[in-house]
Amino acid sequence: MEVVNKAFDDVKEFLKSVVPPCTATIDDHYHYEVWAIKEEAKLSQENHVFFGSVIKHADSITVTFNDKLGKENSKELFSDYLLQKMEHGRIRIHEMNRQLHEDLQNAVQNLTRYYNSMGWI
Repeated sequence: MEVVNKAFDDVKEFLKSVVPPCTATIDDHYHYEVWAIKEEAKLSQENHVFFGSVIKHADSITVTFNDKLGKENSKELFSDYLLQKMEHGRIRIHEMNRQLHEDLQNAVQNLTRYYNSMGWI
């Protein structure tokens, strides 16, 4: 369970790094979720866009990112390694390795830049 707790804490810290400008909508011992919430969105803009979450299970964690980014954007935002592990924007992790750690951290940074460029944050 210690391995799962460490993985959860690591991903939670990555996601916390974007709050603000994003907003943590769920923050408890087993679930952390972040959304880009734009208070003054124009009529043509969404005012709530999902950013990512991490959920702790007994034997693993699930990391979820916005699954509506499209295939081309996903290729630019996520490493090939993450894309191989990802199903519908979700990655199930039983044990964090160095590659996952780095790629998840980079994914959060890339998503932040992308959300900024789209005017979502």
